Amino acid sequence: DTYARLLVHAEPERGYPLWFPEPSVRLPPAYLREGVRIGDVGIVTPNGNFDVFFNICLPGNHPLHHRYGVPDGFRQIALS
Repeated sequence: DTYARLLVHAEPERGYPLWFPEPSVRLPPAYLREGVRIGDVGIVTPNGNFDVFFNICLPGNHPLHHRYGVPDGFRQIALS
């Protein structure tokens, strides 16, 4: 807790430091190879992992979304 708290206060614009930055083994294999991506939406778990729910830059039918689905009215966002 001290590590995360100090980093958050030192540079809050950089986000939240993860205890375990490795992707969850429950993600699709192709997603595991690349790890966390721009557009990932999820939560930081009590264990310090980032649990990805969906990615706003991927189509709604992408394998990543099979576990939790996407919100009603989901629309993919294309980044340039």
